[in-house]
Amino acid sequence: MGKTITIEDDVYKTLVGLKEGPGDSFSKVLRRHVYVPAKTNAELLAWHENQPPPNVDLKILDLIGKGRGRRSGGRK
Repeated sequence: MGKTITIEDDVYKTLVGLKEGPGDSFSKVLRRHVYVPAKTNAELLAWHENQPPPNVDLKILDLIGKGRGRRSGGRK
């Protein structure tokens, strides 16, 4: 069941700007952007396990890995 809240106009504009499309609701926006501190390590672990994998460019990651161990200054 929904609840009615009152917010200032500037906050409303901010929430509208954070929506990611026509199907996105203010509840979803708030869930994405308002974090409740974990009270236990188990809560922190549960949060961590539910996070999506990081968006990593595998080509760049490979280049970084290949570049490790090289000395700067031209020595090979």
